[in-house]
This record gives sequence, structure tokens and C-alpha cells, in this order.
Amino acid sequence: MAGSIWPNIIVIAVFTLVLCCLTFYFGTKVVLGELLSPRERENIQLSPSLSELQSYIDTTLLKRHVYDLASQEMKGRDVGSDEGMRAISYIENEFRTYGLKPWFNGHYQQPIRTGQGANIAAFIEGTDPQHRKEIVIVSAHHDHLGVREGLIYPGADDNISSVSLMLEIARVLAKYPHVLKRSVLFVSFDAEEKPEAGTEKMGSMYFSNQLSANQRRNIILMIGMDLMAGEITAGLPGTLFIVGSEKSQRLSRLIKTRYLIDKLNPLLLSLSMVEAVPYCPWCTRPVSDYDSFRKADIPFIFLSTGRTKNYHTPDDTPGSLHYEKLARNAAYVLDLTLGASNELARIDDYNHVSRDWKMDLEVVERLLSGLLKTPPQNIHSGNLKTLQDDQVTLSTLNRKSENLSWYKYRKLQNVLLRMQCIAARASWRICKWL
Repeated sequence: MAGSIWPNIIVIAVFTLVLCCLTFYFGTKVVLGELLSPRERENIQLSPSLSELQSYIDTTLLKRHVYDLASQEMKGRDVGSDEGMRAISYIENEFRTYGLKPWFNGHYQQPIRTGQGANIAAFIEGTDPQHRKEIVIVSAHHDHLGVREGLIYPGADDNISSVSLMLEIARVLAKYPHVLKRSVLFVSFDAEEKPEAGTEKMGSMYFSNQLSANQRRNIILMIGMDLMAGEITAGLPGTLFIVGSEKSQRLSRLIKTRYLIDKLNPLLLSLSMVEAVPYCPWCTRPVSDYDSFRKADIPFIFLSTGRTKNYHTPDDTPGSLHYEKLARNAAYVLDLTLGASNELARIDDYNHVSRDWKMDLEVVERLLSGLLKTPPQNIHSGNLKTLQDDQVTLSTLNRKSENLSWYKYRKLQNVLLRMQCIAARASWRICKWL
């Protein structure tokens, strides 16, 4: 009787040992992630903090993109040129290298059928099942003026600075896609410069026109960038203009709750100030790709460091940019992108005609003080006197009133127009008459 028990005990012991070994083997493989999909492996990782993500921004890579895409060999990347197509291929290759998914039915490029050139778009899918179909767009344009009268217009700040920034954010987020609830779509537009600007040949216009009704509804926010590595005045270093937050309280809250970055000086400004036209108070002048999304009734925010003296000249070269500032701006846009993906409630309070005159007055005063603190070396004496007079004019505007009259707001716009002219063309006498 006792002898017959041992075979059963041996069988049970062997079975138990095999089961333990299998459990250990497969359990170890799970721990190592060998039985998990790449997405599942990422989700079990500890999510990096915002500061850690920002620390991954590489100034060397930002600089490399600018020097590659705005080199003399690229001849200003005119729309439809061989060099323009090389820029398109460069951006597409970066998206592919980062592992981003193509946006256009399995393709990264969208040829502009109404004109020339192509848009390039790729995305990172969000992780939240309820929100991954919603989209945050981060965008820039890659074209410039090409060669004119035998001179190359490299367009380093306009707008390879923004393309470089966009690529670097894409690279960082592609490594940690699990930090995104909503999907993020990176788009580099073609044909932003004249004569295509404002027409159906414009890349961003073509892109927005091709969106389905469902895609339009799913775009939560378009973040547009143009000129992101310049310095308009040494008297107010680190300036980054953030335009459009006045259109929505939810959007304004998103902007105002971003973390402060050392040496970055974000200035919120109403779109009506940026689009003001000299000598024509009732006219407006869109200044970048955001206008295509406005016409499609899609919320947007526009970022820029402003037009410097090198704007639309052959001197807009890679060597003229401020790369540490570009890296700080990239850190800010990374924070903004994460906020839009994870925090922003759907914007249902958007008002296209809204403006914030108190905010505008404060910004113009700060800019004017900075310009007077360190005037351009070649400033015309009449322009300097005009700036001093403008400082007196601003002090007379009534801060206690609930609103500025149309006339007083126009005076505020005129001060900003003069400052832009003087900052870029300090020796021009015409600036004082704007």
C-alpha cells in the first residue's frame, strides 16, 4: 500500500516543479516586457516629468536642422524648386526616423494640387480611449523666398527655426508617446510666402480645405509658429509673442498656467494688434498659416519672436539666430503641446472678434520701454523722438475705463506698427509716420 503512493508523489512533484519553472519563465518574460506590445511596455514605464522631457531637447539638433535646411545650397527653398523638394524629403525622413505615423492615407506628403509643393504631416496617437481621436496640431512652414535678383534668401528664422523646433518636439514625444492623451499631429506647410499667401495655392489653405467635417471637429487646437529664434530688441531679451489667447477663456487659462522658463519672456498679445495695417484702420493683414484654420473655424494659437532687421533679407542666415532662445522656446511649446493634449477642455467659448486692450497696452508699454532702453545703433533721430512721444501717448490712455474707444485702440495699434518698423529698419524716416 505504502509503496504504491510513491509514483503518485513523484508525478505530483515533477508536475509542480515544471509548473513552477514555467511560471518563473513566463513571469520573467512579462517583467522583461517580451510578451507585451511596444505600447504596453511604454505604459508600464514611469512617465517622465515635464522638466525631464524638456531636458531632452537638444540644442545641437536644433542647430543642425537650421544649418541643413537654410544653407546656401538650399537656395531659399522656393515653392516647387528642387531645393524645396529636398527640404520636404528631409522633413519626411526625420518623421520616419522618429517612428511617427504618416497622416495622408499611409503617406507623409500631401501634394498641393491647387499649386506647387507639398505639405508633410505625421502624428503620434494618443493613449486615452475617449480622447485619442481628438487632435492637437503643431505646425510651421518650410518654404521661403528662394533666389531673387541673384541673391539667395536663406530663410533661417523664416521659417526653418520653427520647423527645427517642431521636429525636436516630435522627436522627444515620439520616445514617450504614453504621456499624450490626445493625438498630436505635426505638420510642415508649403507655400506660405507670397504670392501664394492667402490663396488656395497656400499649403495650409489646401490642407484645411481637404479636411473632412469629422476631422475638423476633432481638431482641438492648432499651434502655429513663425520666426522663433530672433530677438527684436536687446532691451527686452527672451521675448516670445503668444497671439490669440484672448479669443477664449479656456485657451487663455491654458496659456497662463504654463510653467515659467528661465530667460523666457512670454508676451500675450491680441491678434488684432498683429494684423493691423498702416494707413488703413479698417483693414487686417493675416501674417501666417493660422489664418487658414481661422477660416475653417478651428481654434488656434500663434507664436513668434517677431520680425527682426534680417526679416526677408539675404541676411536671415543660420549664423544670425539665437539657438539657446530657440531651445527655450521649444521647451515652452513642448509644455503647451502637453497641456493641449492632456488638460485643455474642448473650446466652446471661442470668439473670433475678441480683443484684450488692457493686455495689449501692457505689452506695448513693455516693448516700448525695452526699445528705448537699448535703441538700435543706427536709429534715425526722428524715430527716437517719435518713440519718446509715443511713451507719453501711452501714459494718457485711460486704464480705468472698461474699454478703449475705437480711436484710442487705433492709436495703440499705430504705436506697435511704428515700433515694428523701427526695430527692423531703424534708419528709415518713414517709420515715424506710420
